[in-house]
Amino acid sequence: MNVRDRFGGAKLAAAVLVASQVLAAGGAVAVNLLAAFVLSPAGRGDLAFALQLAYFLSVFAIMGLERPFIAARSGGFGTEYRVFSKMVTPGTLCILPVVVLAAMFSPFSTDWLWLGVIAIAGYVALNSLVRALRVAYVCSREWKWFTVNAVATQVIIVIGAMLLVLFKVDDPVLWMWAYAASALPAVALLFLVPKSWKPAAPSREESRGLRRRGLVLLPSDFSNTAMLRSDRLLLPMLSSSAALGLYVTVATVLEMATWPVQQWVDASLRSWSTSFASGPLPVVRLIGGSLLLLAASAGLLGAAAWAMILFVLPESYLPATTVIIPLAVSAIVFGLTRVQQGLLIAADAPGTVSIVEIVGTAASLLAYLALIPPFGMLGAAYGSIIGYSVCAAAGAIALARVLRSRSEGTMRAQPPDCEPVGAVGDAETPALMAATEESAPETTDRFTDETRK
Repeated sequence: MNVRDRFGGAKLAAAVLVASQVLAAGGAVAVNLLAAFVLSPAGRGDLAFALQLAYFLSVFAIMGLERPFIAARSGGFGTEYRVFSKMVTPGTLCILPVVVLAAMFSPFSTDWLWLGVIAIAGYVALNSLVRALRVAYVCSREWKWFTVNAVATQVIIVIGAMLLVLFKVDDPVLWMWAYAASALPAVALLFLVPKSWKPAAPSREESRGLRRRGLVLLPSDFSNTAMLRSDRLLLPMLSSSAALGLYVTVATVLEMATWPVQQWVDASLRSWSTSFASGPLPVVRLIGGSLLLLAASAGLLGAAAWAMILFVLPESYLPATTVIIPLAVSAIVFGLTRVQQGLLIAADAPGTVSIVEIVGTAASLLAYLALIPPFGMLGAAYGSIIGYSVCAAAGAIALARVLRSRSEGTMRAQPPDCEPVGAVGDAETPALMAATEESAPETTDRFTDETRK
């Protein structure tokens, strides 16, 4: 199969992922609006903090396995879902006590013990299964069960939010329980999804290889989440829950600007890995197209956020308009860093990704600590621009070095009259790269053939 066919399969897979994200975006906007009618900015801030805490700690439950698993494996949906769920179970169980302790000592404006703590812990555990469903889809390209979960999740959360508004429930703890309940379809699918026709459980050696590669990427995943979420975690500590409630009203909308690019990157990892082994990728063209898409998405969503605050939400949310433009800029820069790091992972340089993420996270934290106390939510927005820009600059330098190193290695390895053969990047996991090269065309071929039919 040629490179164009592989990229076509990746684009179709990305389209399904983006469609699911559009559905999730509709649910998120609906819940955001509904919550604003019954929750004060402080209560909205408490709910936002609980969600960010759950997302942040979920990173450690996954143990960095998501991207290595996607890059290396292909198989039936049922098999991949169960295999990935089993692999992340130890990390999920280990992180739950930490979740409980973190929730107990969080700066909520009201009392969250014990009902709220249990809701946060439950959401972390269920989120591991939700992410397993996404991984299973990317590895199998079988969209049916993935779509069922996406629809069911949004139906549950929107209906739950409508009921909470109908009964005028202004307790953010009960709103957190609605989020936890929305993840229950992922549990049901463990029993409903039939076993795949193609058994593809990894051997013990393959599992160890994936775990090692995941641990290498864990600092990257941690730094990525810290860079993306630390503004919302630090705002209640350095400013107030009310400031977070205003800030997250805009941030929830504008973070959607990065979703299409992120889904496209994840769906393209396997084809990029294979293409790197056979020749250079059009890196400049990929990044340029991504920037155009990010700018268009951020502009549209920024206008939507402004209209929502001005014409729909209560007057108490009007100060949130001041962060629309800086958050739109930060979304564009953050999306660019996702493309850079996807290319680095495809080039087999996971250690480099971790270093870039750590640099960006350190810059973000310093900016937040310096700017949030005097400027509140506006300081958080400009701190995001600073941190993401540093990460993008470090990523550009790292990507240029990796591409130059691979090009020089290929030229040295080949006689002048021979066709060049792709060289493996960091050479950390040659067996894993070989598995990627063998499995990717087979899965993509099957997906493309079925689509043509």
